Amino acid sequence: MIFTVDASKVQSGQLITKEVQNLIDECNLTGGGDVIFPKGEYVLSTVFLKSNVNIVLEEGALLLGSLNFDDYCFDEPVDYPLYQDASHSFFHCSMFVGENVENITITGKGIIDMRSVWDDDNKRDMHHRGPKSIALKYCNNVFIRDIGVYNTTDLAIYFAGCENVEIDGVKMRVYIDGISPDNSKNVIIRNCDVESGDDGIVFKSSYTLNKMDVCKNILVENCKVKSRCSALKFGTETNGGFEDIRIKNVKVLETRLAGIAIESVDGAVLNNIYISDITMENVFAPLFVFLGDRMRAPEGTPVGDINNVTIENVKATGPYIPYEAIEMNYMSFVAKSKVQYPWWGVMPASEEQLLDRQKGCWQMTSNVMGLKEKPIKNLTLRNISFTLEGGCQKYENNIPDISNAYPEVNMYGKILPAKGIYFRNVDGLTLENVKIDTYKEDIRQAFVFENVKNYKII
Repeated sequence: MIFTVDASKVQSGQLITKEVQNLIDECNLTGGGDVIFPKGEYVLSTVFLKSNVNIVLEEGALLLGSLNFDDYCFDEPVDYPLYQDASHSFFHCSMFVGENVENITITGKGIIDMRSVWDDDNKRDMHHRGPKSIALKYCNNVFIRDIGVYNTTDLAIYFAGCENVEIDGVKMRVYIDGISPDNSKNVIIRNCDVESGDDGIVFKSSYTLNKMDVCKNILVENCKVKSRCSALKFGTETNGGFEDIRIKNVKVLETRLAGIAIESVDGAVLNNIYISDITMENVFAPLFVFLGDRMRAPEGTPVGDINNVTIENVKATGPYIPYEAIEMNYMSFVAKSKVQYPWWGVMPASEEQLLDRQKGCWQMTSNVMGLKEKPIKNLTLRNISFTLEGGCQKYENNIPDISNAYPEVNMYGKILPAKGIYFRNVDGLTLENVKIDTYKEDIRQAFVFENVKNYKII
């Protein structure tokens, strides 16, 4: 069956959530089909997807989020412990919500524009974050293709406990995380253009399902990512694990923190991760691999593992210059902070500090950090080329031993003894054709190894 939203009857600025929900419900009751948004503007708050219903946004269709935050659904009640960030704990405050449904699609050349609606009064106690664009829980057979997603003030496309998900050709310009699979399986993310104020494409394994689970059998390919935090990331919600994940042919641009961040801090086991054919331009630090014991998890959860990670054919270059970026949170949105300086990992306190930082040795050393009692195992870096800013004539020698803090690439200080990669607590490391160059003369070694066993450089 085909159901069409009547664009001719939509008054300017009129909320049509109920009308759209009725069409979705009727389509589902008649066995499924298409709910079509023709060319035109539509104002929505929260609608709930139903099985066998395809949402079609025709070219020229513009779905505008309500400017009144109170129009969106309140957070659903949760009667089990929340070990993850609140944004990953609730689904109903979103434009499109799917829960325990199957065979759903959101496709077409149309656009979802959430219109930068924040929770100004912080009623939800979530750092003013507003509604998500698409939030899915326990859904099966999901297809999202060719749409645009703009100005979302919480996780833009977030799905937990879902299976058989394909996201293809989506363009995003959003304030918080772009695409976030959480404990989901059989996922393909391809041909997407993601620009975010927070992390870009980010895998989670949280406790939002009231159990430990894993992200498994995921492919990311042919994407472009620009991030005000980390571009390709595992974490920080890391309770269950990540298995059999492949990322290939991704272009990372103008990223404030790490181009690739692989983290386990809450008990997650990472195994069989393969990342290849990545180019990076103007990225603060190309690589961060971290095993820690923050342990925001049920009591008795053991510390996690990072095993069998291969990263190959990665090239990172400058020039390292300022760039325009999406605001990274409510405070930077209010401050209209749209320019990011690569030599300042966070917003500067003053123009004087900013200029002083630019003159010095500022770029963060990539680092691979395991635990002394639980090293990272079997890491291979092959055909890697980092051309970094350099310029350091001195460096920090006493690197702190931090394992239970919020993980970030600069948590050990910025000017580490290595100009390329600093390795600590690793068992089984292969460096094959890994080259480190700098634009400015730098006295540091390319690599530094601390408590690293069974390593070889080819």
